[in-house]
Amino acid sequence: MKLKLLFILMLVIFVGCNREDDEVVVEIHKEQHINYLEKYGWGIDRFASETKYAAHTLQSFKSHVKDIKELGDVDLTRYLDQEVTETGYILQEKTMTYNQIVGYILESGKEIIGGYLVFNYEAEQADGTLHIEQSDMNPILHRKELGSSPSS
Repeated sequence: MKLKLLFILMLVIFVGCNREDDEVVVEIHKEQHINYLEKYGWGIDRFASETKYAAHTLQSFKSHVKDIKELGDVDLTRYLDQEVTETGYILQEKTMTYNQIVGYILESGKEIIGGYLVFNYEAEQADGTLHIEQSDMNPILHRKELGSSPSS
């Protein structure tokens, strides 16, 4: 009995150690988000952030919801009682003034509500720390309207 148990235990360890599918698969960008940003001429460089607002909690973020409406031109009023996800991506493109543009996408369920842009200037300080000057929230516009050019 002990020999069988030892054999089974060694077999489990051997099979577990030889698995090739131990790689973690992470969805980098949602295809729907890629398509949304491409529609405006933007390309995703990398994921920046994701914030999920549970149903009935957006009312607690009045200032942010107000900024999204007034500065980002996205009205969340009809989504206040629903879960809303705000996903940010650092975009590939830059402008003459801003070397980091973040595109935010707002969605509820599987529906994209809208998006907005934040333009940043990122500079490394003498001590090696990064300093980021952030602009106000802006409505999502087509890249050509800003005169930005893709970076390599």
